[in-house]
Amino acid sequence: MFVISTRNFPPDVGGIQNLMEGLSNALLEHGPVKVFADSFEDSEIYDKNSILNIQRVAGFKVFKKYRKANLISEFIQNNNTRGIFFDHWKSIENMTENTLTKTISFCLIHSKEIYHQPGSALNKRMLKSLNKASFIISNSKFTKKLMIEMGFKKNNIKIINPGCNYPIKIEEEYAKKAKSYTVMLFQKL
Repeated sequence: MFVISTRNFPPDVGGIQNLMEGLSNALLEHGPVKVFADSFEDSEIYDKNSILNIQRVAGFKVFKKYRKANLISEFIQNNNTRGIFFDHWKSIENMTENTLTKTISFCLIHSKEIYHQPGSALNKRMLKSLNKASFIISNSKFTKKLMIEMGFKKNNIKIINPGCNYPIKIEEEYAKKAKSYTVMLFQKL
């Protein structure tokens, strides 16, 4: 079982929404997926037509983030979870380290969301949150470098450049290399 914790998910529109939906659908090839997503207008229609197991969390923002963290913690306690993916450092912020030790965790980072003045309150919250993750997934070398400049000390930042949804011809050499990386990653799970 894989768990996805996201503030951004369809039917809301945007790049991170597409990324989280694509990640969720791709993980289905490796086992069941449970998505914990913020509610959004007409999400019940989307969820009903989706092949994903989606649980929406509604309410005031300040309470919703704690409720979602508690729901995820309870789910991890009661299910054999192979890994959990977070779309943002704020999605992992309220998770307890005790819960996260029960499974491997990945947190995605994007440069705009991590650019907080070193030493500021937001910067300290971000660093504390990201230190909980087993792996940080950066969308570029630039973002990884920026994360280090923002004060991140761990050496667990991996770069996975954004993909695309249409077929691109890939040379055999690179296809074999990509497959070996994917196999290595899922062997660790």
